[in-house]
Amino acid sequence: MSNNEMARPNPSKSLMVLSALIVVTLWPWHHAAADEPWKQPFQIDEHTVALYHFDEGEGNEAREASGDPELTLRANKQALWGKRPGFGAIARFIRTDDDANLLIGPIDNDKLQLRTCEGGFTVEGQVRYTGSYGKDWGNTYANICGTDEEGFSLPHGKRNGWNFSLHHWKKGKIDQLVPGGRLFGPAAGAAMPFYGQGTTVQDLLIADRQWHHVAWQFRDADRTHFLYIDGQLFWKWAVSGPRQPEPCGIPFHVGGFLHSQDPPFQISKGNFEGDIDELRISSILRYPLAEELTIVRRTLPDAAIHKRYCVTLSADGVEGDPSWHLVDGVLPEGLTLEPTGVIQGTATEATDPRKLTITATDAAGHSDEHTFTIEVRPGRLVSRSLPLAFAGLEYEHQLQSQFMSNPLRWQFRTGLLPEGLALDADTGLLSGTPTTVSRTILDVVVEDGQGQRDQAQLVLKVVPAALRRIEPDEHTVALWDWQGPSGKLIPDRMGDERLTLTWVNMSGDQRQPRPGWGRYPHFRGGGEFGFSGPQHNNKVDLRTCQWQWTVEAWVRRGGRFSRYAKNMNNRHFDFGHICGTYDNSKRGVWELYLSDHDSRDGSMSPGVHFFGADPEQALEDLHPWKRPEGIVGEATQAGIHDTQWHHVAWQYDRTKDLHEIFLDGKLIWQMTSPDGRKLVNNRQHQAQFSVGSRLRGYARYGGAFNWLGKGNFFGQIGEIRISNIKRYGVAQTKEKISALPPKR
Repeated sequence: MSNNEMARPNPSKSLMVLSALIVVTLWPWHHAAADEPWKQPFQIDEHTVALYHFDEGEGNEAREASGDPELTLRANKQALWGKRPGFGAIARFIRTDDDANLLIGPIDNDKLQLRTCEGGFTVEGQVRYTGSYGKDWGNTYANICGTDEEGFSLPHGKRNGWNFSLHHWKKGKIDQLVPGGRLFGPAAGAAMPFYGQGTTVQDLLIADRQWHHVAWQFRDADRTHFLYIDGQLFWKWAVSGPRQPEPCGIPFHVGGFLHSQDPPFQISKGNFEGDIDELRISSILRYPLAEELTIVRRTLPDAAIHKRYCVTLSADGVEGDPSWHLVDGVLPEGLTLEPTGVIQGTATEATDPRKLTITATDAAGHSDEHTFTIEVRPGRLVSRSLPLAFAGLEYEHQLQSQFMSNPLRWQFRTGLLPEGLALDADTGLLSGTPTTVSRTILDVVVEDGQGQRDQAQLVLKVVPAALRRIEPDEHTVALWDWQGPSGKLIPDRMGDERLTLTWVNMSGDQRQPRPGWGRYPHFRGGGEFGFSGPQHNNKVDLRTCQWQWTVEAWVRRGGRFSRYAKNMNNRHFDFGHICGTYDNSKRGVWELYLSDHDSRDGSMSPGVHFFGADPEQALEDLHPWKRPEGIVGEATQAGIHDTQWHHVAWQYDRTKDLHEIFLDGKLIWQMTSPDGRKLVNNRQHQAQFSVGSRLRGYARYGGAFNWLGKGNFFGQIGEIRISNIKRYGVAQTKEKISALPPKR
């Protein structure tokens, strides 16, 4: 077929598809009609985002059917083509280590990144897998298309895409395949039936080498994945968390995973073996989600007092307009359920969460019943903590409320703001330039136009301006500041290339902004987002610091429960490796961490482990909660209670054998010769210096990274500096700061 012939509409194809669509409205999907639309070449309509027929049959390009030149795919090295009766040319893929046949598209394109699919999407294709099973370390991972590729093609970019693929599922003694979809990053999870999640609607599998239609649909309203084989729904799964398409540094690719040369991944993992044809992305859910009426199990948004509320319920598999009725429970005062399925009105008072059992019945007499939960929330002050202020530097922070009606009025019931700061009573903006290091407790009150009030006790710390930037100087041994174009290779600011940090696994650029500072890595608690450095290096083992040292870092804990808490029996975030050479194999020398172990108020405090060659040389739990006799000042000020950024530092003086721990520039703990043991730095090991993940062995672009293990950090980590002097002292926290710190 020529290019001109491909560009022209095909009336016969259009007629067949129209007929097929008519048949679909009459027949249930389990009837295998010869003209069902999934058996025909796909057509463009108003819901088509991208469509590839692969009708070129030659050359190294595949064009998008609507003619969008930005969506053109180009072969990584050499495109392969085949033919299929009734369809014409098709794209063919051979599994090779150099990924030669992959078709590569644009990076971070809105259409191919599913950003134009508001409310949901359908990704579908016609595929024929001809390879053998179990090639990917005992499994089959045959990627069809997407913008995520396990991180293999990332020299520096951000991994935040999706992919649609076939996977090995061995049932009994028979090797079979099932489709799977994956939304990466903060999106809505992985639709992988073989993970043991979700609901199997019917037992469908691919066990031959014939052509099959596979489809993956996602609906935002109830955050549910649906997977199809040959037009039939076989699996679904509702997940938590909204779909949030973010910038992605990976190109759209068809037929496998692009493996990068930096580092040199050439392992062919995930590459398709067989044929792909008729690949389409749509902004609607094209295939039935139920054979008869089924209420969409969505989560109702919270209502607010004296604010208009309007939510429309919906159902799948409906014949005619359904009628909706409340059969159990009572709606909050001021809200009603209309027969059309609209819950609307203005709530007049706050309520606890209450159950509402609602039924829907359509024209065919089919009905379904579901219990929703609704709550009317009182107005509240959202702000529960304040970021640090720096003496002599401008400060600005917006206090936040929720479920309140304008106008709002803000005030401090008790507590005086530090000199130089003021609160705007109308906007809740706290701003100004504090002049003196201090710690102030403030009782903040907000009241709305309806008389709702809420208050909170907030602590405002003004810390020395010198803490704001951790900069290199003549006493700096190593410094990592995470800035620059690459989130994969983090150089030492002092120029020692041996100290360059990089991913422990192919996680992508996970840096997130800290406004006014830069971008810093975000650790989710799973262990694969950490960074690793050199093995047994004298600088990171603190051997070049002959008489004194300071190890310091900026940290922000992510909260009580990490993203992976459910995978760890709902264990809360209680211990997090900031940096050091000690790992879960119990090798290495030292570790700086956050911990709430034995904390009376649940706060997390910085602590240190340090190990010598012999067991009797171990110095463990150099930490305020484990060794409270070393606490300096009030114990309530020795821990981190919030999720703001904080500065932590550990200092050591060899002449006094004195350990000191600082929080936000203030000495909170000190101890001389803990357990009567003098620090001995004589350990030989092959452990790596690591950040954010307490490794369990050698990890660099994979390897023994600490998946769901002990010690993984949850939150963000900022600049880390090792110095050969003691930088902080008690007197510094009492000084009045007049000079600004050096600019970057």
